[in-house]
Amino acid sequence: MKRKPKKLKGTEDELTDEEIYLRRLESGLFSLQLIDYIILEICSCGASTVKQRVLQILNLRGGSLKTVRNVVREYAGNLGDEEEDHEKKSEQEYLLNLVNKF
Repeated sequence: MKRKPKKLKGTEDELTDEEIYLRRLESGLFSLQLIDYIILEICSCGASTVKQRVLQILNLRGGSLKTVRNVVREYAGNLGDEEEDHEKKSEQEYLLNLVNKF
């Protein structure tokens, strides 16, 4: 059983990993995860020219493939509840396959 550290509200040092992740989700991480997921989906299912254009736009905006991959890997790692084990694993595998194709 994990023991939660005692904490005072408002200080980052005393927040659990889960609380930090939830704050990041509320601050826009979820939107970023979905956008990156859509980018991977489009690049893997679309024409090769689509992937080339996405890479071009990423480079123009200062983004990178590594960042997109890391965001989707983190998303896959935090999917679902423990109770939905089969669905969670299949969705994680799908996302990780998309990452590997990209």
